[in-house]
Amino acid sequence: MDLGQALQGRSSRAASILLAIVSVLLVTLLYYKQNAFLEGFEARTYDLRFKSLRGPITPHPDIAIITIDDRSIAELGRFPWSRQQYVRLLERLETAKPRAILFDVFFPEVENAETDQALAEAIRRAGNVVLATTFEFDRQFRVSGSTGSLPQLERAAAGIGHINLIPEEDGVNRRNLLQIERDGKAVPSLGLMAAMLSLGEKQFSAESFRVQLGERSIPVGRDGALWINYTGAPGNYPRYAFADIVNGRVDLAPLRGKTVFLGATALGIYDMRVTPFHANSPGVEVHAAVADDILSQRYIHRTGLQSLFDLVMIVLVGGLSYYLTARMRLHRAIPAVLLLGAAYVGLSYWLFLQGQWVSMVYPPLAATVALLVGGGFRYMVLERNAREMRAMFSSYLSSKLVSQLEKNPGAARIGGDNREVTVMFTDIKGFTAFSERHKPQVVVARLNEYLGAMVQLIYAHDGTVDKFMGDGILAYWGAPLAQPDHAKRAVACALAMKQLMIELTAKWQQQGVEPFVIRGGIQTGDVVAGNIGSRGQKMEYTVIGDTVNQASRLEGMAKYFGVDFVVGDATYLKTCDSFRFRRLDRVRVAGKDIPVAIHELRGAAQAAEDRLETLFAAALVQFRQKHWEVAEQAFLAILAEYPNDIPSRLYLERCLQFKAVPVSTDWDGVFNRQDK
Repeated sequence: MDLGQALQGRSSRAASILLAIVSVLLVTLLYYKQNAFLEGFEARTYDLRFKSLRGPITPHPDIAIITIDDRSIAELGRFPWSRQQYVRLLERLETAKPRAILFDVFFPEVENAETDQALAEAIRRAGNVVLATTFEFDRQFRVSGSTGSLPQLERAAAGIGHINLIPEEDGVNRRNLLQIERDGKAVPSLGLMAAMLSLGEKQFSAESFRVQLGERSIPVGRDGALWINYTGAPGNYPRYAFADIVNGRVDLAPLRGKTVFLGATALGIYDMRVTPFHANSPGVEVHAAVADDILSQRYIHRTGLQSLFDLVMIVLVGGLSYYLTARMRLHRAIPAVLLLGAAYVGLSYWLFLQGQWVSMVYPPLAATVALLVGGGFRYMVLERNAREMRAMFSSYLSSKLVSQLEKNPGAARIGGDNREVTVMFTDIKGFTAFSERHKPQVVVARLNEYLGAMVQLIYAHDGTVDKFMGDGILAYWGAPLAQPDHAKRAVACALAMKQLMIELTAKWQQQGVEPFVIRGGIQTGDVVAGNIGSRGQKMEYTVIGDTVNQASRLEGMAKYFGVDFVVGDATYLKTCDSFRFRRLDRVRVAGKDIPVAIHELRGAAQAAEDRLETLFAAALVQFRQKHWEVAEQAFLAILAEYPNDIPSRLYLERCLQFKAVPVSTDWDGVFNRQDK
């Protein structure tokens, strides 16, 4: 029976079960097909488990790194160095007697016969030096060439290890080929070679899904690659600078019996790799991590057993998700499924700590798809509720919001969700005094004219008017409908308000009535946006949170600085490419511990910067540097040219104050404003 027949011949519950089963099978198919997007996401969770969840762990105590670092290059000269420097290094290491020395460098060309021979003899005397080689591959991933050291050097070495690091498609190095075959001979990786010398093993064998090294069975994938269990970010292994060793500035006793890697950590040598812990990890540390895994036997297993576990969990978690959706109301089923997904993620992380990499993506995806498909079908009856929503809310909400509620009736629930919005808070300067000087009818008429004009502007810029607070307006952008450019819309609206007030002022002056002067604050940030109130009685869509409070405080700062609009730093950073601002101050407003930068909105970006902005910015630099005399003269010069610039007058007062009473040595330049 096909899906259409099932929908016609069975109840909605049976159809919902069928859809849930189909959704689980769909995720299972995606798992088998190894969907590129989901596999990439899965790989990212592998990195997440290392860096953000597990964090660094204690590395194997017998591994150390000799670094070709920036300081050594500065001291010993331009890299690559003469091979005589490596001779000096090996001579110094003879006293330490490390167990193995592994070079993550190679010497492919002749320097001169004497120096090359000296290095070969030093390598032979040491008896525990492994040299590096690297292979080139054709499009079929067959070895097409190699680069190593001079034959006389390789003959003197205790072994050869390849240093090929083949990143995944996203550039991250998560695996290492423990061997590469060429001409029928298996060449071990540098990390495997380090483990062999450390353990005293001379041979290894490659088998299906494992590499056998003595009694140790190393798990690998079908291609022979080991998943690297990184111990931490660069620098997790003890480091010894090359120059410090050759010049005798470091005690080499700690290197006795250690497995020592030699490689580049200087950025200019370009041997940096992307690992789950860091985007610039020296390649030598990757090889050290491979050796560490084998010596510590801390492996990451990802074989057929883990795949079977993934399939069982896809079915189990997806089926349980449907069961919860079928048994519970949607508003309860969603958090229940989220908790189910979180529990599985916790299980997968715990297994990761045990060395088992199981999928962190597919089982939660099965739960989500089962919830959306099966639960969504069950709750199609909510379409009827959408019409009820329109009848309930259309009398006092905008048509855009009502349309959104029709498409998503769940948005009308009590509560809300986190949104990034831009909030504007405006006020009329001296409105209380204006009200006292005029009759109530005049006050109401003028206020209605003003509010009506401003509301039209806000709607024209796709904003939402939240509420009127006497003569104040609270508006916001970015909710309930998402607006990627909400900050620019709000700032553009503020400029339009300033222009409109110029026109209204001219009109009122012609009529012989007293004009208004407005000021405002604008801030961008996270809020809780949603319906607040009591279902069936009084409920309104609004935004609440610290961002709203900050916008209100910024409106107060506009009053303090005597400017039209003060913009918070979050809004400034999103709009500074489209509008002009004047940096006013860094303030710590009432009730807040963290200071914020504030800016005066000056105009559109295409308008030329005016002289006041230039002079003020230069004076502010002197003030921040505590050059009180210079700053005082600069602000006096501004006031001589712009006598009504209140910010300059305020800073002049501060200069005089700080000259009389010096600031503390840890003064951070922040102005603490206690009143609101």
